[in-house]
Amino acid sequence: MNPAPTKSERMELRKAIGNRVITGPQVPPYHRGPELLVAHACFDCRKSWKLSEESSAICPQCGKPVNWMGRAFKAPKKTDGEQWKKVETLWRAGFRFFPNTGWRKAEPYPERLRDVAKFVADNPKHPFRVES
Repeated sequence: MNPAPTKSERMELRKAIGNRVITGPQVPPYHRGPELLVAHACFDCRKSWKLSEESSAICPQCGKPVNWMGRAFKAPKKTDGEQWKKVETLWRAGFRFFPNTGWRKAEPYPERLRDVAKFVADNPKHPFRVES
């Protein structure tokens, strides 16, 4: 007496005679949006948006181009003028806001505006600095 075929053997037999059709993956019928969003900010309006990498957007309030900040940027409160000035000073010095998971030993950005000038002078080769 022959043992009954296993499930995988039965599936292979069905596939061989054409009773089992294997379909490929289905693509959803809708657009999911950009895959990567990065923070952009307007220093004049003190606002921040997450936009796609390739976008060259302008601020809807003042009409000036927005600044590319980096993926780890967290905007300060609109009323916190000192923190916005600190962020703008760092940005103009060439510092961007990247996730620091691979750079644990990199010196963190200063907490206060008064410490930014010393930080910029002491860190000409900081890993998050994109310009000199």
